[in-house]
Amino acid sequence: MDEHKPFAVLPRGLEPLGFRDFALYWVGTATSNTGRWIELTGLVWLVYELTDSPLLVGLLGAARALPAFLLSPVAGVVADRVNQRLMLFVTQGLAIFGSLALALLIVTGTVELWHIYTQVLIQTSINSFDASVRQALFPRLVPRSVLPKAVTLNVTAARVSKFLGPAAAGFLIADLGESSPFFVNAISFLALMVAVALMRGLTPLVVRTRTTFASEMLEGFRHILSAPVLSGIFKIEIVFGLFAINPAIIAIVGREILDTGPRELGLLLAAPALGSFIGIGWLLFVRRMRRQGRLSLSCTLSYGCLLALLAFSSSYAISFVALAAIGILEVVVTITRSTVMQLAAPGYMRGRVMANMGMITRGTGPLAETQSGFLASMIGTGPAILVAAGAIGLASTLTMILNRELWYFSLEDGPN
Repeated sequence: MDEHKPFAVLPRGLEPLGFRDFALYWVGTATSNTGRWIELTGLVWLVYELTDSPLLVGLLGAARALPAFLLSPVAGVVADRVNQRLMLFVTQGLAIFGSLALALLIVTGTVELWHIYTQVLIQTSINSFDASVRQALFPRLVPRSVLPKAVTLNVTAARVSKFLGPAAAGFLIADLGESSPFFVNAISFLALMVAVALMRGLTPLVVRTRTTFASEMLEGFRHILSAPVLSGIFKIEIVFGLFAINPAIIAIVGREILDTGPRELGLLLAAPALGSFIGIGWLLFVRRMRRQGRLSLSCTLSYGCLLALLAFSSSYAISFVALAAIGILEVVVTITRSTVMQLAAPGYMRGRVMANMGMITRGTGPLAETQSGFLASMIGTGPAILVAAGAIGLASTLTMILNRELWYFSLEDGPN
């Protein structure tokens, strides 16, 4: 990848955007992800309006988790085999129809709860392949020397989207109606399709001699489990994914404790992303960072402590600030873990490694919404958040003690 030449020399932290194909990818991804968050917020609001049930809001997470668990390992093998640009173009195109279908059902007044869950299942199935190929593709757009900054910028695109999407959705729902988030999301998919079509400098994918599909899928699992650094991330990500802050629990806090309307709820949902910009700024412009493993685990433990603080809040202002602070830690954890995974994974199986990790992040993340809705309905919102805080705190502490390879992992430790 080092044969790529930048079209512009940018300030420290922004170097990857000097490479044309990565810049196109970044803009397209930021736009597409913003649409996804607008739609996700619209889904949460729509289910609450139809059912007034925290549990049914949480079940949206189960609908998003099932395809991620079932399809991500398969998607990883596919991402290592196919034309990755073409695959991205296809996934974005299919997703457009999923959003438009639900928007039309809402406009015609015929939408029912089962329509929503079906649409979520379809969109998440498409996203399993879309996310896997994105993770396999973007490291090929920059030299290895700037890959950590590319990972940071990639997560930055996601956080900008996570901030803008919910806030925009709140205003869209209030001013244009409940179908508007889905129309907007359908349009947003066009951005990445255009970006992929304009890419020119991508080098051909180096493909190894292929064995069977099943053996390649198992090879990805075996590599993760045999590598202490990757297996450590894999295990703690399961706990973090299941108990991290999520749109469902924020919506439940907003509706049940803080009694918010759509605008206030949209801003509350955007609070973690707002805080994450501080963490992103530090990671982008700090001088070369070492000990990414130690930083990730320390921030995970601190994250659990802040969740415990949020559990006791009954003030909108305090809850907003707590969620913003959680966002700072969350983005540092996300970026450092993703950097470690990208650096520790061999290039020829990066699609499989990242897809298997994505199976956890995209699978357990939505399940966090389900457990949040279930626990909040059973024991109350505050106690549900305290359970999550305890689980994350315990997992991070045990990993610090038992996995010294991950604790000491640094940039220089990954394979070429």
